Amino acid sequence: MEDKDTLLKNYINENLTQMPLAYRNKIGTNNERYNHRLEFEYIKCYIDNFLNDIEDERFIVLPGIRGVGKSTLLFQVYEYLLREKEVPYNQILYISCDDVNDITECSLREITELYIRNHHDNNIRLLDKKIFLLVDESQYDKNWALSGKIIYDRTKNIFMIFTGSSALHLEYNADAARRSFTHEIRPIDYLQHLRLKYNIKLNHKHSILYEILFKGNIKEAVKIEYEFNNQIMKNYNFNENEWNNFLYYGGFPIYFKEDNKRKIRDKIVRMTKKVVEKDLPQIKNISEENRTNTNRFLNYMALIDSADVSQNKISNYLKTSLGNIETIINLLTKTHLIFHLEAYGTPTKRSRKSWKYYFATSSIKYALASYAGNIVTDKNKMDGILLETMIASKLYELSDNNYNFSLYYDASKKSNVDFIIHSPIVETVPIEVGKGKKDNRQILTAMDHYGSDFGIIISNKTVKIEKQDNIIYIPPRTFALL
Repeated sequence: MEDKDTLLKNYINENLTQMPLAYRNKIGTNNERYNHRLEFEYIKCYIDNFLNDIEDERFIVLPGIRGVGKSTLLFQVYEYLLREKEVPYNQILYISCDDVNDITECSLREITELYIRNHHDNNIRLLDKKIFLLVDESQYDKNWALSGKIIYDRTKNIFMIFTGSSALHLEYNADAARRSFTHEIRPIDYLQHLRLKYNIKLNHKHSILYEILFKGNIKEAVKIEYEFNNQIMKNYNFNENEWNNFLYYGGFPIYFKEDNKRKIRDKIVRMTKKVVEKDLPQIKNISEENRTNTNRFLNYMALIDSADVSQNKISNYLKTSLGNIETIINLLTKTHLIFHLEAYGTPTKRSRKSWKYYFATSSIKYALASYAGNIVTDKNKMDGILLETMIASKLYELSDNNYNFSLYYDASKKSNVDFIIHSPIVETVPIEVGKGKKDNRQILTAMDHYGSDFGIIISNKTVKIEKQDNIIYIPPRTFALL
């Protein structure tokens, strides 16, 4: 039997010689190239700075759940290096830790040392040329972060990108964290959906949504909404049903070329099962019973409306302990398949009230519900359920990305709107989401109850952004693009 070094040498040789041709099949189909996620532009800047010795940002970590396009992003980076920056092919090493694991135990440090020794006749410390390591499925090497830290410290001539499961950022130590830049690759929003599927590149300005949420100002939003709609309508390939396609099946660009909606649904279901079966054990060694309970919990979430559900109720439903439920929720949150909102109010009230759980995308909720045969036959009601999930996900991402506000659900029986935004700029902004001609009674009650200067209704009550008195009306598609 061949020794480990020989096996790894063969893997490196094969990747170096075959990748210059093989990568093309990874970045397009039928001679049509995939469009780039916005993150590609950020990575290009880091690469250009590295090649020009401008900055020292050369340890990039890109975690994300399955299907969001992390591997495609790596291959697009490979093409950029090879074709546009004319980096020699033997200075770009693509590694899939999953593939290496099928051969022998994956050790990125060993692979890198072998690669530099055999292909550049050198060692890491004395390396005198620019090298790029593109590492996919990094979580299959338990010591990937330590390897990255050591490589980073020993040379300034290696640029590293690590992709892997959403829990990747949980696995590296403080020293590695200080040296690296981490950017979560999330399921795509509607803005990226249009960019990737139709190459519609809208001039997105974060300040516009900021003006709406925190100042109640829609002036700039009205202008940009008109420009966006005009640009979308000029695209001859645009499907008028694309909004519904996104709401029911969106978030995962790897399914763009699949026309069969049932197959897309089944693939999303399989993706969630792989997260449970393969990714969760990378975070914590859980029992077979708890893996089963995790799948059942996800199905349970899909079967109910987005409602606050006590852990006691879930425990009784699954016939398992509260401790197991806490473990399951904690793990699923770390994989970013789900997130939760707490009730708005004092810390005491938040501790007493149950949490409200949402899926990362509306398509996950629909896929699991449909697969279990629990589809709401009333399309308006189903659209409303999925819309609430989509809006919750967008607001949650904004609150998680330095927008300096906290997001809650409204537990007050008196007002009971969908969301409450709380920030130092505005105390509270109530937000109501709905499908159909949503009236303003709930939002007015909430504004009075919380003393809010203005409120927001996201629904198709209006065909464009409007402000009537102190209520802002935003069509769902417009909100998704802001």
